[in-house]
Amino acid sequence: MTLKKWLLSTLILWIASVPYLSFWANSNVFEVYQLIDTTLKLKSATLTNDIPYSTIIEAFEKSCPIEAINEAKKDLPTLQNAWWSSVSTNKNKVLKERFDTIKDLISWVKKDSESEFCKQQYTLFSLLKTTQELYNWKKTLTVEKKSVLTEKNEHSSANNKWFRFVHDPSWLPTNIRSSFSKATENYLQSTLADMLVRHILDDKDIKTLNNKIVVSYVQSCEVTEWNFRAVKNLTTNEVSFKDITLIISYCKSNNTAQRNERHVRQILAHELGHYIYFFKDKNPSSFSEICWNKWVMNCLPSEFVSKYATKSVEEDYAESFAFWYLDASDNKEHGSAPYNEPMNRRERHFERLFEEEEEDDDDDENNN
Repeated sequence: MTLKKWLLSTLILWIASVPYLSFWANSNVFEVYQLIDTTLKLKSATLTNDIPYSTIIEAFEKSCPIEAINEAKKDLPTLQNAWWSSVSTNKNKVLKERFDTIKDLISWVKKDSESEFCKQQYTLFSLLKTTQELYNWKKTLTVEKKSVLTEKNEHSSANNKWFRFVHDPSWLPTNIRSSFSKATENYLQSTLADMLVRHILDDKDIKTLNNKIVVSYVQSCEVTEWNFRAVKNLTTNEVSFKDITLIISYCKSNNTAQRNERHVRQILAHELGHYIYFFKDKNPSSFSEICWNKWVMNCLPSEFVSKYATKSVEEDYAESFAFWYLDASDNKEHGSAPYNEPMNRRERHFERLFEEEEEDDDDDENNN
């Protein structure tokens, strides 16, 4: 059987849902790509199509120089992390645009060099797969609500309450998936319970946040970004909370319990800082006036807890809250920030805010 007939029959078998496929080694990669493109009609494929990525990737691995594939694999985690960080998991329009862009790039790859062609195609098909998986994962969570929800965990035995995260550990390596995701869940649960005890959050907040914190993972040694969503009614100017997305990075070369706990607690505290800014702080302007004048920064960069905090008032608030909450003088996500008057004023802002919250809670209990 010729390579062309064999590969064509293999793809036809895939369409008929045959679960196992194999490829011959040392095949001509340009012919392999042409058959894949022609048979699957990639140019017309959409996010909703079922594309056999494992088959395509295997075809490139069998027919491409091993050095080109290894080089592509080396760069891929960084590219996938950037892909995750730059696309909100809730913006299907953006995902569709990215999907179409990658398809165009796939068709434009030049065939001058077999090695370069292999590297680019392997990378692009992997990013195409990442984009579609992100779309399907979001669709599964919001429409089917399948078994990505964790079992109920008691976040505070004293209050006998339950908290649920929308939790997708499928991106973790199989050998550590259970232990790593369980540890992450424990860090998140303990952080929320601690915020309850310290009167930073109350029962109403827990009810609002329940099932609205989405947790997923990416294999990367880079610091991941995250996402907080609130919607403002243009008629009433009322702001309502939507959800929080946490993308936890798993770094194989630097995977310690201490690092993971710090990473998880820091990004949760940062996103809850946004929540507090919009829904808990009755006087956020007293914070913003410390280093901002009509949204223009008027402090030195050294007077912020991190470079990221200089982006806007809201990011300054979220970063400063996380720094204050974690007592983060040795927090490696921020670095060791020197204390100065603007930072002292930020700290006093949060101390006063949550002293008032605690007094309000005490008054409610006495009234009851």
